[in-house]
Amino acid sequence: MSRPQGVKPGTAAGHRIDATIAARAGTTVERIFTAADLPRLRDAGAQEGSKLTVRLRFSEFEGHVAIDGELHGAAVLTCQRCLRPVAVPLQEGFRVLVTQNEAELDQEPGGYEAILADPARFDLRALAEDQALLALPLVPRHESEECSEAGVAAPPERGDKETRQRPFGNLRDLLRKQ
Repeated sequence: MSRPQGVKPGTAAGHRIDATIAARAGTTVERIFTAADLPRLRDAGAQEGSKLTVRLRFSEFEGHVAIDGELHGAAVLTCQRCLRPVAVPLQEGFRVLVTQNEAELDQEPGGYEAILADPARFDLRALAEDQALLALPLVPRHESEECSEAGVAAPPERGDKETRQRPFGNLRDLLRKQ
């Protein structure tokens, strides 16, 4: 794994690289992020204990910086069944093409998704956070057996005297009167 010259991992500067140089050199970069590093992921519900690893392979494609990436790890979210923490595994592969031209955003050359960014000051953390947000499930939850063990309340039982509501019960009588 290569690292750009003069950049220490874990520093704010360590999350920005010159992607053009990295692409020319065919650099592969790997970074580990926690929920504390990713504020938008925290806003989406990620809690302490969330940990993501992103591996980015830089190359050139048609004069642009191309990135083949992998994201894996787990986001600790709130289960929507039992409201307790659940570690949701995240495993996502992605391919992006860095462009500075908004007109190229709608194109997908070579199967790459175009993103708007400055390749000279490319933010690895922002890309990792974007991909993690896209990988999150719509409704985080435990497997059903795990939630039942966690104490999910059973639906209330109906009494013997069930009152049945019939909102259109008297509609027939009204129609006959006409």
